[in-house]
Amino acid sequence: MSELGRGIVRGTAWAAVDRVGTMALNFVVNLVLARLLMPEDFGYIGLLAIFIYVSQTLVDGGFGAALIQKKEPTQTDYSTIFYWNLTFSVFLYVFLYAVAPYIAFFFKLPLLCKILRVQGLILIVNALIIVQNNRLRKQLAFRTIALINISSLLTASVIAIGAAYKGFGVWSLVIMQLMYGVLQNCLLWSIVRWFPDRIFSFESLKRLFGFGSYLLAANMLQVICQNMQGIIIGRKFSAAQMGFYSQANKLNDVCSYALPNVIVQVIFPVYSQFQNDKQKLQEMLSISVRVISYFIFPLMLSLILVAEQLIVFLYGERWLSSVPFFQVLCVGGIFVCLQNINYYAVAAIGKSKALFGWSFYKWGVLLTLLLVGAHWGMYGMLWGMVISSINIFLVNAALACKYIGYTISRQVRDFMPVLIIGLLIFISIYLLKIYIPYMHFIVAALLFGTLYIVLTWMFQLQVIKDITHIKTSLIK
Repeated sequence: MSELGRGIVRGTAWAAVDRVGTMALNFVVNLVLARLLMPEDFGYIGLLAIFIYVSQTLVDGGFGAALIQKKEPTQTDYSTIFYWNLTFSVFLYVFLYAVAPYIAFFFKLPLLCKILRVQGLILIVNALIIVQNNRLRKQLAFRTIALINISSLLTASVIAIGAAYKGFGVWSLVIMQLMYGVLQNCLLWSIVRWFPDRIFSFESLKRLFGFGSYLLAANMLQVICQNMQGIIIGRKFSAAQMGFYSQANKLNDVCSYALPNVIVQVIFPVYSQFQNDKQKLQEMLSISVRVISYFIFPLMLSLILVAEQLIVFLYGERWLSSVPFFQVLCVGGIFVCLQNINYYAVAAIGKSKALFGWSFYKWGVLLTLLLVGAHWGMYGMLWGMVISSINIFLVNAALACKYIGYTISRQVRDFMPVLIIGLLIFISIYLLKIYIPYMHFIVAALLFGTLYIVLTWMFQLQVIKDITHIKTSLIK
């Protein structure tokens, strides 16, 4: 195996450790905090999410992706982006500090003003390590990233749980975010040992912005529209409803977004290495789609089946209102898991302008569906999000077809076998649960998994060969 091949395999393994480790920690900590805090506490953070995420996206400015996409960025490039990120993050924090009272007035929740003014400090904290993180990603140094992220999150989580136990309420969630960022800073600055030079190049900024600007605009539209439901729920419904939605969405994101993102984290810089070899990119995309759908599709379907018992077991009966929200989100999750594979493949070959142009359509449709669906309450919004997920998948797949040659029909052929098998098992167990209504959710999940593995091996799907090949490569 070539050095690049070994780097990819090592990167994939450590990216998996990072993503699965942080995801598992977040999951466990969320379970503990859900029993110590009220739904309203999570609702407050959810209502402010759009302001933090949009600001964070602006701070990054697409420059992180631009530095990875550029084959050999210079010290001048890194220094320029560092100073830009830091300056802009301070500007945005001052802006959020000033508008915080008006945001609290809009939602009719005075406490939001104080929360946003403290939580907003995370923008400056995160801006200090954007370059360090991207330098490590560029080098496929996912082992270092994993160790830093997991150790920082573990320490921050212990502090947050202690604060929640002492009665800090929503502030324990804010403390967790800030401490996580501060600890990452301490470790990255001491380990990476990269420091900016006293230089700022407008030429470098302009050159990187040529790629990053379109990706920034596309990401901005995505972040705004994906978090718009927080504004709608907070204004039209309540902080408690936002809390129920937030927990359902977190659990869904772990399965439909975080797990597939393990692969996406690694393949974006790898795609950049093959940006001139369309045939190789097609093969990598095809394998990625088959492997992701093999694991995620049955997971989402089985979660729909056992949702009520699972949420009561994990969070307690006070969170029962999250169950129907979670089930609807899982339907959309089937399509969410494949969105970024196509998106980042197109970005890696430098087609950020096309991604930007189509973002107006993708996120415009989502925003329209959210506003229209809100007239039918929470469920109308959620089903609008499902339709939007299907639409976004189709658009990203069409772009991959146009610029890489990975056709939509081939993509459907790659994931359809596991989807059909999963649906057949879903229907069978659903009917069985009608006759055995008190079947334990663990039994139902194990039955689903066993039947799925048996049938996919029985039919010897191509994805089984892909997984065998990957396993052999990892062993080597």
